[in-house]
Amino acid sequence: MGMSIIRSAQASWSGTVPDGGGRLALGSGAFEGPFTLRARVEDGQHTTNPEELIGLANAACYTMSLADLLSTEGHPPDDLETSARVHLEQTDTGWSITRIELHTNGAVQGVDAATFEQLAQQAKATCPVSRALAGTEITLVAELAPNQRGAS
Repeated sequence: MGMSIIRSAQASWSGTVPDGGGRLALGSGAFEGPFTLRARVEDGQHTTNPEELIGLANAACYTMSLADLLSTEGHPPDDLETSARVHLEQTDTGWSITRIELHTNGAVQGVDAATFEQLAQQAKATCPVSRALAGTEITLVAELAPNQRGAS
């Protein structure tokens, strides 16, 4: 068996779901903060929610995977930025995360748009978080900065 890495996080909750709230903490100590139902269903809340955290995890993992693929091809990125939009929808079977839309912009020397797109799609298909979320449709728009296309 190969190498195994374990990461941890904790969540707590007090009160009813509509009126109560909880705390989240990453095992590394890099983040600790509140989460609420309101943050899931209303804009403008200053607490987080599970969907934001899933989007963040997917965007971070995907971006790191894309950087690795580009570097392996001899083109370490000058800059990659990825956003994630996570769709939480009420379906016949209850609330579900139905889709995650990743949008990445890259400044990469010596890579044409077709190669960037191919590597971007490969990163989406192979990053561990995308694979863990395989039951959810994950779309991707990958854009190479215009002044970077084919530059050397």
